[in-house]
Amino acid sequence: MATALLATAAGAGSGCAATAPGAVARAQVRAEAADRLMPAAAEDSLLAVQQGLPTAERVGLWARRFLAADGIRYVFGPNADGYVAEREIVRDHRQDCISLLYRCTELARARDHRDAIAVALATRFAGAEPDSVVDASGRVDYDDPSHLDYSLDMIRSGHWGTDVTAQVGAAEPDTVGTSRYPARSFLLVPKAKLDPAMLREGDMCWFVLDPNVASARKLRDTYGLVIGHVGLVIVQDGRPWLVHAAVSGLSGWYEGGTVVKVPLVEYLGRVERFAGVKVTRFEGGG
Repeated sequence: MATALLATAAGAGSGCAATAPGAVARAQVRAEAADRLMPAAAEDSLLAVQQGLPTAERVGLWARRFLAADGIRYVFGPNADGYVAEREIVRDHRQDCISLLYRCTELARARDHRDAIAVALATRFAGAEPDSVVDASGRVDYDDPSHLDYSLDMIRSGHWGTDVTAQVGAAEPDTVGTSRYPARSFLLVPKAKLDPAMLREGDMCWFVLDPNVASARKLRDTYGLVIGHVGLVIVQDGRPWLVHAAVSGLSGWYEGGTVVKVPLVEYLGRVERFAGVKVTRFEGGG
């Protein structure tokens, strides 16, 4: 299903009349003039060079590029100046954890900067006709029902890789559930049971809220959330590091307010509101 959607959107970007090419083109034109990490021509050069690499490796490369970039600040998407509030696909110097996931994985699957926008429309708005979510100016509607608002739904869609949670540690069912997801309806690997050696470059790490922590339990009960944060894995010196958009600091590692990195095991040990993780991975060409 994911492959079919991507193929449909890519075809729209290259002039396939069956899936409203006008809407995709409008979004592409707007994105070209957006707040970009780098000029479109430079992005295209990098994308051309990396086409022969596995998708997961490309995800890791884009995570590293965002990490190394200057001028990126944390802005929660729905807040003023965020990508959701501004209805943008590309807003590269204003990131939250989801927008960073979006852009790294979209660029990792793209042939060029225009194709990245086609991928974005096919995954962020899974199954929607582009005309239903792209307006005349090229802005997108994140309130459209096709937009996947819940991270567990994103995982289950398959658009962000295969769920490999059971491969990275001793996975077990969540026994509490949320107001949206019943108990025992999904697996997680608890912090103490994660095997860091099983994580790979480009993995996506989704942090599961701990029902035994009051603030996390409130998010589960009030909003139905399972996932409280997400980041990307890069492997350095033989161990997995988390690259993520951090709203606040972690003493001894970073101040927050931008895209940062920290050893994944360190992060899990220090942040009490997470019980463990789910992990997804692009396998082969994605």
